[in-house]
Amino acid sequence: MNHLRIAGFVLPLALLLAGCATPAQRIQQNQELFDTFPVAAQARIRSGQIDLGFTPDMVRIALGEPQHKTLRRSDAGETEIWLYVDSVRRYDRQRVDIDGLSLSGPGGLRSLGGSAWINVEQTREFVRARVEFQNGVAAAIEEPVKNPKPK
Repeated sequence: MNHLRIAGFVLPLALLLAGCATPAQRIQQNQELFDTFPVAAQARIRSGQIDLGFTPDMVRIALGEPQHKTLRRSDAGETEIWLYVDSVRRYDRQRVDIDGLSLSGPGGLRSLGGSAWINVEQTREFVRARVEFQNGVAAAIEEPVKNPKPK
């Protein structure tokens, strides 16, 4: 019974850590494939960067598994789109009004009012990278601008 409890904890933890692997860890897991890539591509992959013309395997080693995959069909053909999504979580303290709260007790029914402070979790997701594959290679890449120039 103890082994089941440990397995129930270790397996989800292992899956979580596998999703957070670094490019170096993904390279090590796919060393033979990585060694077949051009030297310039290897340097970009080591730093977790991708480029146009990369294959899905190259992108997967550099960035990991995408959180979402979609397929766009058009007259020009099919485009597979990979989305890499991150999220930011923050807590805001907000005041709420409590009007008309009725409590029943030994003294009868009483109404209360006033306000209280509560913590509200806000999660915002954003696309870290969007990669479009056509004919088996990255044909378009969208990434946030690192240092936007002031207008």
